[in-house]
Amino acid sequence: MDRGEVLESFFLGIDAGTTTIKTCVFDARGNEVSLSARHADPLRGSDGTVSQDMGLLWMEVVSTIRDVLKAVEGKGEIKAIGVTGQGDGFWALDEQLKPVQDALLWIDGRTRSIISRWDEMGIIGNSGRVVFSGSPLAYASWYAENAPEVLEKSRYILFCKDWIKYCLTGEIVTDPSDLSDASLIDVRKRAFSRPLLKSFDMETLLQKLPPMEKSTMIIGHVTGEAAQLTGLKLGIPVVNGMIDVAASAIGTGVVDPSMACSIVGTTLFNEIVIDNLSGLEMEGSARPSLICHGLEDRWLLAYGTMTGTPNVDWFLSRLLDRSCGLCLSDAQFVEELEHVGAGSGGIFYHPYLGEGGERAPFVKPSASAQFIGLKSRHSKYHMIRAVCEGVAYSMKDCYEKFPIDPKVIRIAGGGSKNDFWCRIFSSCVGKPIQVTYGDEIGAKGAAITAATSIGFFSSLEEGMDAMISVAKCFEPQPSEANLYQDGYNIYRKIVDAMWDVWDEHEKFVYTCMK
Repeated sequence: MDRGEVLESFFLGIDAGTTTIKTCVFDARGNEVSLSARHADPLRGSDGTVSQDMGLLWMEVVSTIRDVLKAVEGKGEIKAIGVTGQGDGFWALDEQLKPVQDALLWIDGRTRSIISRWDEMGIIGNSGRVVFSGSPLAYASWYAENAPEVLEKSRYILFCKDWIKYCLTGEIVTDPSDLSDASLIDVRKRAFSRPLLKSFDMETLLQKLPPMEKSTMIIGHVTGEAAQLTGLKLGIPVVNGMIDVAASAIGTGVVDPSMACSIVGTTLFNEIVIDNLSGLEMEGSARPSLICHGLEDRWLLAYGTMTGTPNVDWFLSRLLDRSCGLCLSDAQFVEELEHVGAGSGGIFYHPYLGEGGERAPFVKPSASAQFIGLKSRHSKYHMIRAVCEGVAYSMKDCYEKFPIDPKVIRIAGGGSKNDFWCRIFSSCVGKPIQVTYGDEIGAKGAAITAATSIGFFSSLEEGMDAMISVAKCFEPQPSEANLYQDGYNIYRKIVDAMWDVWDEHEKFVYTCMK
């Protein structure tokens, strides 16, 4: 490189998901210049518990950073770092700022009885966000009742992205998006609330929560220790960031009121942007949650189900031999699914695989997945198509419950990479489905936030305009849309019919496990 040559500006986005950690280098046009991914491999107990070694997670992040830096060496300079990650869970540090224990993940199912109790008390939506079984609020209550020493040892209860930021900078800070998603602040005011936590008998959490700063604030810089481990330059700015679902809204360009985004990944997270809370009346545990957007004057109305793509993964890995090559990216396999046709020959599948039941668009800790309508004539292709349609019906169920009707939905996550599934989503929900360029949408949202925070862009909107564009659009097919509307009516009737049966079934399961 000539001495007079100016290095290109790059931005690093880190996305620590539930099962995969991804680090991506973006240029100022939003191109993915270098990507590295590692499996997080949560620890799953036979009793439905799910945890993650926090130290091992950081080491995996370190490995991905080192990988991407090798790939861009001499091509450009990392100007800023943005971090996003899975939300909720229980990520606790002690007085020495070391992990108290392995982090509990949001898919751990141990707090179901607590959620049921809060639902019966009518307090489950006190913050503006509906509390679910994976919330740190629920875990704290569980520990208070079952292992109070864990709470006593905990100096800070933070979030996945905050742990990574601490490892990079030595600073303990969180943001409104994670706190609002976790039901730990008054979402409308973006402020801590003692009366809110007191209503859950968890007032003591106030002294254990990290300081809250804006999502776009620079909270620290890469330390010497982090630089030595990762290969990053000392002093690179690190931005506060936001929870992955909010980062994905930024990464898909969903910023204007009534724009919608669905993240079809480990969860199926559906969200609509709003900029005005006046007159927004939502009651009951089935109401959408309110989460803080990265912009100060925006919020996300959200319905996040417990499981999205894992329904397909479960079917292919547990009920079929994945080694035979059957997957949604296989053209011949998809051709067989197309031949089955919309409606899956009358089979319905409800995608409630989560150990904590379901949380959207209804809260039901005892809900479970099921096939309905099986006959001897049906094949594995009918069943897997029914699984794909079941996730689409779940998406439709969420959008039917929103108080706002979006004109278009931008889709992200693993499910967005499959045209077959995107066509089903469009016809089932009855909306145009747009897919933006790039694969790492959450990391892109973190990178756009980082670039804006250091002044490279004058605003998040300018950053989104520069780094995001639509790659594909899928329109609803009228004949299929009509059929899916009829199917959805049946899908919902089955849910209603199973409501009390699920409770009885859960008691039966407990009996079986004794």
